[in-house]
Amino acid sequence: MRRLSSITAFADRGFKLTLSLCLVICVLLFFFWSIHWPLVGDASLIHYICFLMDHGMAPYRDLGDMNMPGVYIIEWIVMHTFGMGDIAWRIFDFTLMASAAAAILTITLPDWFAGVFAASLFILVHGRDGLGQGGQRDLTMAVCLLVSIAFLFIGVRKIRSLPFALFGLFSGIAATIKPTILPFGAVLLVLALVTLRKRNQQAFRFGVCATLAFLIGPVVAFCFLLKKHSMGAFLEGLRSVVPYYASLGHKPLSFLLSHSISPLMPLVIIWVVLIALTRPKLTWERTALLCGVGFGLVSYVVQARGYPYYRYPLLGFLLPLMAMDFIAALQVRGKAMLARCSSILALAGVLVGALVIAPASIFLIRSYEPHEDFISSLQQNLNELGGLKLSGRVQCVDSISGCGTTLYKMRLVQSTGVLSDFLLFGPDTTPVIHATREEFRREIGEAPPDVIVVSGWLHIDGPGDYEKLERWPTFKAYLANRYVLKTEWTPSRPNHWWSRKQWPDGYRVYVLRANQDNLR
Repeated sequence: MRRLSSITAFADRGFKLTLSLCLVICVLLFFFWSIHWPLVGDASLIHYICFLMDHGMAPYRDLGDMNMPGVYIIEWIVMHTFGMGDIAWRIFDFTLMASAAAAILTITLPDWFAGVFAASLFILVHGRDGLGQGGQRDLTMAVCLLVSIAFLFIGVRKIRSLPFALFGLFSGIAATIKPTILPFGAVLLVLALVTLRKRNQQAFRFGVCATLAFLIGPVVAFCFLLKKHSMGAFLEGLRSVVPYYASLGHKPLSFLLSHSISPLMPLVIIWVVLIALTRPKLTWERTALLCGVGFGLVSYVVQARGYPYYRYPLLGFLLPLMAMDFIAALQVRGKAMLARCSSILALAGVLVGALVIAPASIFLIRSYEPHEDFISSLQQNLNELGGLKLSGRVQCVDSISGCGTTLYKMRLVQSTGVLSDFLLFGPDTTPVIHATREEFRREIGEAPPDVIVVSGWLHIDGPGDYEKLERWPTFKAYLANRYVLKTEWTPSRPNHWWSRKQWPDGYRVYVLRANQDNLR
């Protein structure tokens, strides 16, 4: 019997090592195949905002945007630590992945395989989401939350103050990215303190340590706003820009629920059946992870646009929870029908994750193409029109199609602080649209840019084909009277930046009539 038990343990260890090797190879291939991915999408726009901050513009006051201060602080620190180029941003993305993996391994202790399984799938789902999701703000927030809960678990396990303080620190940083995590952090802390009280431990000092450390992030954000003289503009943006942005691009609830777990759908179905059979014991750590899953799902649904990066907080807590349940069910020995069914389901979940979802993800990642036709074409056109001489004399009418990315790569300062076209071409009756138009009209009236670049599509809801200009006839007439259409670029091939190929936007380059001859 002892020999049979040893053989079973050896087979179990070999099984876990084999699957772990498959998962780690997939993760390493993702790192290798994605190291050359360019900086595009939301991150490139935030990079450009930080670049403009370094050239005298202030967020919210000069640069209208809906992001929270923590987004700019973190991105600015990354740019001035890792560097300002594409490779630097990939390194930051990999750093986030490594931090998430370390946190997940800590959460799933003492079972190392559950940690490897969950961390690998989290990294690979992020990879299959494509080029535009590198270093996304929701990813940074999700990693901060994972790290914070890992420290909280350590604090309760070892009954020490420092992990509680680090829990508070990382929770506070996450709150400066999206304040919606505040109730979640409070619930986690209360759960931990109640658990300590049940173990006859003094909980007050741990709560104080966590609370004081939590305040560090918000205080830094507050000082950042004061230094930039942007506090009033930030508060006004909370009242106007943020609600308007939150109202755009909503998807049906059915779409949101299915896409919240779409890369892991087979795994989640197996897990739901498994927990219905086994009904795992509700420990405080399990309760904390379930709260994280609930928070992540609510956050994804409330934001209502269904973007891939919105689901990172949900998946960050769901994956370790599923992994631990699979491993626990695999370790159950017995001839009862319930034990056998549970083991079969758990084995199916582990095999599907390691041998189906992971390889499918790496296959998708390998197929992505990092070409940037919009950016390279526009860069060539702007170089022909003056290149570096256009700094302070060029204006994008775009959001994330690629104009701001091009100006960032060329290190060109834009004429105005208007960076989001959805704040120009919305309904006439919306106060924030009216205010942004007036500010934009005043700035270009005082110093008309030599070059204006208009992208074809309106962020977030469309329309395309430059129809957004019809929503502001005054600006359309201004372009016709003061500018000459120099170039209209139409893409010749689609981008393959994520799981579906997608045609990039076109753009038009307008040249100020008075400068037309000089810019040839």
